[in-house]
Amino acid sequence: MSENLLFNVLPRPTFRWLHVNHTQGQVLGATDERANVVINANAGVVTPLINTELVKATFPGVNPTALQNLISTGEAHLITVPANGKEVVIIEVNAAKRIASRFQFHVGDRAELEVLILMTGDAKDTSVETFTEFIIGEEANVVVKKVNLISEELQQIEHRYTKLADRANVEFINIEIGGKENILHFEQDLAGEECELIHDLAYLGDKEQKFDISMLMSHGGKKSKSDIHTLGALSDVSKKSFRGTLDFLHGATGSEGAEEDTCLLLDPTVKSVSLPLLLCKEDNVVGNHAASAGQLDKTKLFYLMSRGFSEAEAKHIIVESMIRPIIDRIGNEDIEEAALTAVRNKI
Repeated sequence: MSENLLFNVLPRPTFRWLHVNHTQGQVLGATDERANVVINANAGVVTPLINTELVKATFPGVNPTALQNLISTGEAHLITVPANGKEVVIIEVNAAKRIASRFQFHVGDRAELEVLILMTGDAKDTSVETFTEFIIGEEANVVVKKVNLISEELQQIEHRYTKLADRANVEFINIEIGGKENILHFEQDLAGEECELIHDLAYLGDKEQKFDISMLMSHGGKKSKSDIHTLGALSDVSKKSFRGTLDFLHGATGSEGAEEDTCLLLDPTVKSVSLPLLLCKEDNVVGNHAASAGQLDKTKLFYLMSRGFSEAEAKHIIVESMIRPIIDRIGNEDIEEAALTAVRNKI
């Protein structure tokens, strides 16, 4: 797909002269021969997805054109967890060629689901495109863990939509290390009463890597809660853009939302853009947002160097200590070690 597209358009444009309302680019290798993913799950859990309609008709994804192209050219899977069921699903993405995969999850009432997505592969000049939809039933518990270790010659595009029913609990963990250009779009509908969603995302950029992250938390249910944390470090001429939106809709009374973006700048040539946005159409809600970007703490650096570490070793310790707590939550020793090795190699 060679045409220029607008990626991750902000729901409410602001400060147009700063050129932060969207990112312009192209989808690489969208017509190339593609590879399929491997899904490990119990028998009967995964079936072909026949219906190509979106769970939410107005969901734009990273870009509507790019999303429709993925749907029309990629593979599609339906993952179903019945009421009161408990399942673990492991998705292995090996990007030896272009990846274009759609996953639609239906999680029944009071069910439990854990999803682990591991992305690897060393293809060049093409894209890893994934589209996931989660429909979460009442009082269900879902944990989704994703580790991106693809080659820095690849473009990654991720579209993700989630809808929560009453008292549903969802936790997303993203570890974003690979990829030359990572364009990520997450939209969450907290439609149920007292539902809760937590999203933690860690990244580490070097060379010419780009991370373009969009998160939208739409609070529609009473006493719904959301919490966003993005944190990472940039070196060389890498770049990160974060667009986080908390949207309190009519009927969301008593709801709470928070978003925090933290970026460590390891070189003066990096660029970090943070645009937290708060929209509100309801009374009696709590919305908090914060963003920080800065260089290494010189006091910490001096302390570590006074204990015999070189400057490079001290920087390594500080960066790893920031990212490692999220990596440790993956719960798979081999994948955690692979992620830590990738972090250490980049630092």
